[in-house]
Amino acid sequence: MSGSVIGRERNICLELVNQYCMANFDRSLCWQKTASGEVAQRKCPFSYCQNVEGCEEIENNYTVQRICNENGSWAEPMYAQCIDVLKYHPHCIVGFCRTCPDLLREMVINVSLTLSIVSVALLVTALILFSILDSIQCRRLSIHKNLASSFVFRFTVLALWTVAQTTNFFQDCSYYNSMPLYEYEWICKLLLWLVIYFQVASVMWMLIEGGYLYSRFTVFGMRSIDCPNYAFLFCGWGVPFVVVVSWTIIHQRRSSQNQNSFCWLPYAQGAHLWILSATMGLALILNLLFLLGIVLILVQKLRAENTAESKKIWRTVKSTLLLVPLLGVSNIPLFYEPSQPSSVYMLGSAILQHSQGIFIAVLYCFLNGEVQNAMKRQLLRLKMHILSEQPRFEIERSYIPDEINELDSKLGMPMGELNYTDGSKRPHNSH
Repeated sequence: MSGSVIGRERNICLELVNQYCMANFDRSLCWQKTASGEVAQRKCPFSYCQNVEGCEEIENNYTVQRICNENGSWAEPMYAQCIDVLKYHPHCIVGFCRTCPDLLREMVINVSLTLSIVSVALLVTALILFSILDSIQCRRLSIHKNLASSFVFRFTVLALWTVAQTTNFFQDCSYYNSMPLYEYEWICKLLLWLVIYFQVASVMWMLIEGGYLYSRFTVFGMRSIDCPNYAFLFCGWGVPFVVVVSWTIIHQRRSSQNQNSFCWLPYAQGAHLWILSATMGLALILNLLFLLGIVLILVQKLRAENTAESKKIWRTVKSTLLLVPLLGVSNIPLFYEPSQPSSVYMLGSAILQHSQGIFIAVLYCFLNGEVQNAMKRQLLRLKMHILSEQPRFEIERSYIPDEINELDSKLGMPMGELNYTDGSKRPHNSH
């Protein structure tokens, strides 16, 4: 093969190479094979919010341009228009900790926070009343106070966690892809741990409420021997601590194997989640059985007393159904979470979970006859105390002599008083 032939073939190949710019990746976008002298265009490498008015036009009109030179080499890409999107239309893109507007998500967050704040306010008020009313102190009230306290802590910590997540408190938002703040990870883990702990503790105290109430309707309620107070405290606060610590140890080992894991998120995954789910699920199922047992006992008692009219039985059953939210039975359906939850499920879940404190405060305290009567007695005693502390003022009255003497018809005053009408000083009479 002659050198001229090889040279000719080489030149043909170079011409073909120079006719195109080959595919190239510039660390943000992949540029396809393009003919020499042409200008390639790509959309800015952003995720756009299609549900925001005007953002679709921004996505189509603002582009990246790159020239394919005559020699088949790429020029530098021009991202000036993308920078304009960041400056003037940041609401259209996802990045820097920003997300697309989601009406349902915002509604669920607002409903959860509002109900949590109302629940905490009512529960704190109920705890104050439970503490100052000495006449109603008993074992049952002690359980009520612990249940209310667990929900106060639960909703308070949950509200803090929700605010921290929605405001990206643990994220560095100065980057397009936000970076976690690892120096604050221990605070994030502590907050998440408290959220889980008080959730389990509140369910355990609902179980104690259900078990104690059921025992009052059975033969155990007739016995003078009662469980010591530390047994209730251990079941309500100690058992959840053991359960959550067990889950924490396993989850920490799992998450440490993932370099991208931060703050144990996502935490609602893995087979070890059953440590939490099984504990709370079993407690709620037992409460459901307690509730059914109470209804059966009440119906049997009404029939035994020959007062088993259908209206009276139905009224009793309806009254007992008020215990459903108090004992957490209404949360049982929430253990099934669909892969793509609907708006009804998400709103219903938020309302059921965050309104329990309202039910507890209203039914155990504000509508409780014993609490109302004790409060009336307390207010009456306070009123009597205030009245007893007030200074006594006597009504101004005229001088009344000890002995009625003969009256002077001219002056109209006792004759004995005439002795002092000549200017001499009258003795002071104090009433």
